Amino acid sequence: MIKSPRVTAGNSDITDADVLLTGATGFIGAFLLAELLTSTPSRVHCVVRAASRVAVIDRLRQAQAVYGLDEPDWDRIEAVPGDLTARNLGLDQRRFAALAQQVTTVFHAAAHVNLVLPARMLDAVNVEGTRTILRLAGNRGATVHFLSTSEVFGHADGSVDEDTVPQGRFAPTSGYGQSKRAGELLVLQAHRDGLPVVVHRLDRIAGDSRTGACQPRGDDFWLLVRTALDSGVLPEASVNVTPVDFAARAVLALAATAPPAGWPITHIHHPCPVPMTDIAAVLGSAGRPTKVLPVPEWSAALEELGDRPGSDPVMRLLPVIASRVLGGNPQFLAPRTEALLRGMGLQCPTVDTATVDRYVAHLRSTGFLSAPTSTISA
Repeated sequence: MIKSPRVTAGNSDITDADVLLTGATGFIGAFLLAELLTSTPSRVHCVVRAASRVAVIDRLRQAQAVYGLDEPDWDRIEAVPGDLTARNLGLDQRRFAALAQQVTTVFHAAAHVNLVLPARMLDAVNVEGTRTILRLAGNRGATVHFLSTSEVFGHADGSVDEDTVPQGRFAPTSGYGQSKRAGELLVLQAHRDGLPVVVHRLDRIAGDSRTGACQPRGDDFWLLVRTALDSGVLPEASVNVTPVDFAARAVLALAATAPPAGWPITHIHHPCPVPMTDIAAVLGSAGRPTKVLPVPEWSAALEELGDRPGSDPVMRLLPVIASRVLGGNPQFLAPRTEALLRGMGLQCPTVDTATVDRYVAHLRSTGFLSAPTSTISA
């Protein structure tokens, strides 16, 4: 149990503070780092798995470049070689204690994301790493912003909002969702013990709305789009995608307010799902004619293609992709969060065909959307 004194709302101020950021080399973490350096004067301590400070800087530079972000202000970054799975983040006791004394706000964005592995293989980072972060924050009552996911809810009909508890019929079904829920429970226990915390649950995160920079691998939605290059078909459905640049801005905007006195959870997502017809239109304009079919016909088409020699291995993931993207998930609502963001003048950018076109162009430039090997007539 985390024991820490109750702190004032002033501890959540990130306008002039030492901020600890984990996961800065990941997708959302890279954008959080860029946003912190752009919108606040804070000094950012980045804990990154690396052997030296030079190696940390190299990894941070690579992540910023991959996602088309500007070169950061290195004078405001404190590189911290560490390991979330190790005791005291892999730091000696003196360095860990000094860091705990410096930090006033923590953004814990690091996570082991894998949609196939069982929870026990993800807990070292997602649960024990979170426990270590809370222990560090509890030293002086630093505010913790824990980035979670809509994956903490299982596959069930209905809707979930900031007050919904991920249990019962809404209990997570994936190992990743289970391990993130376990991390949430630790954070919420710390809240009950007096530590100022906020859990930010993010829905499916898409690319930068301005540049199209995406993280396609491991994202079942983009894997589904990739199947369209071979099959020429997409399912008749709509998918929620939240631009990563908006998600980062929203987290920091919410972090600038005092931690909620009640249930400290926010939901960040796009209120308007993207219809597959928009995806098909963009692929068609790029020279990949794509039809939108009812889900049963789409599934049958991909199963037929997946049996062909030399087909994209992604086809074998069809059952997982279909269940995770197309249905069975509760509707993810954010009434309280959206009201807060509206009050701050923040609105999620429209994800229209022009935005999708930028996403597809980026994915083509990285080679993720390669030339089709075969086509199904539908």
